Amino acid sequence: MSNKVLLSFSLIVINIINSFCPQVVLASETSKNEEEIRIVDKVIKEKDDYVDVDVIIPQISGISNKSKEALINKEIENWTLEWIKDIRLIAKENFDTNVKPLAPYEANARYELKSTRNPLSFYIDYYQFIGGAHGITTRKYYNIDKKSGEVLKLNNLFKEKYDYTSLINKKIQSEIDKNKDMYFTGKEGFQGIKDNQGFFIEGNNLVIFFAQYEIAPYAGGMPEFRIPLEIFKKNYVYDKINSK
Repeated sequence: MSNKVLLSFSLIVINIINSFCPQVVLASETSKNEEEIRIVDKVIKEKDDYVDVDVIIPQISGISNKSKEALINKEIENWTLEWIKDIRLIAKENFDTNVKPLAPYEANARYELKSTRNPLSFYIDYYQFIGGAHGITTRKYYNIDKKSGEVLKLNNLFKEKYDYTSLINKKIQSEIDKNKDMYFTGKEGFQGIKDNQGFFIEGNNLVIFFAQYEIAPYAGGMPEFRIPLEIFKKNYVYDKINSK
């Protein structure tokens, strides 16, 4: 599990509260031939001497490929439970061997739905506080082809052999140059987008984002750069008109 503390541990049973109330139904963004995308909250809330868990993750329905839909939902759930177990084990180890903190560690997660057109686009922010000056947020993002159920990488958005990389890098560098003091410089600064670059679709924009400390100090959060889809013209192969 990337971006988390990797530890060897035994299975810890976690009590889960499931809340099955549809949070989002956006039929206006669904064509007559497509099933409505529905998002159901899966809630995990528990608190003990070690960890205060407050998690809401999405479980999706409306993907044409039901087997892929089930796999995505299971992957989200499993990743979340492993993340909680990591924090719980760290807390128990630290609390039992060091001076006990005044409050439990924190494990919070919330998701943001960005587009229900094709591709379906959302992310989940996982925040953990395990002592120190501040907590750390890890963002897991999902851009899903609503027909095939495939989780897309950035290159999947464009026609084959199209040089989207140069165009995106130029746009991002231009924005960074406007506020250079907000970003790292040199080798620690922006070096161009990666093959596994984080992104989502919002409105008529492709949004490229970076992890905490990746190209900017903690105060800069997760830098986001909005790039209008229209600049890619017909090289962008998915829906271009998104209202969310």
